[in-house]
Amino acid sequence: MPCAKVQRIDEVLDDPQIEARGMVLEQQHPRYGTVRLPNLPFRFSDCDTTIREVAPDLGQHNADVAQSLGFSAAEIDIMQTEGVLYAR
Repeated sequence: MPCAKVQRIDEVLDDPQIEARGMVLEQQHPRYGTVRLPNLPFRFSDCDTTIREVAPDLGQHNADVAQSLGFSAAEIDIMQTEGVLYAR
């Protein structure tokens, strides 16, 4: 029966096998600088699964989505002021 130690997250991130499999990526985040992120745990021979962007900040695209749903800039401003849409 295969078995292994259950590692802490810092041990996982520093594990040579995790590094060899490319399971942790480093990307530049506009606000946090270099961040280490888990890579996708699967590979496909004919499909590029490269992660191209870091995750957006909370509410980063709220206004764009609201606008695409037909809300005017004035309505979006009101929703942000009233806390319906999060805005930094």
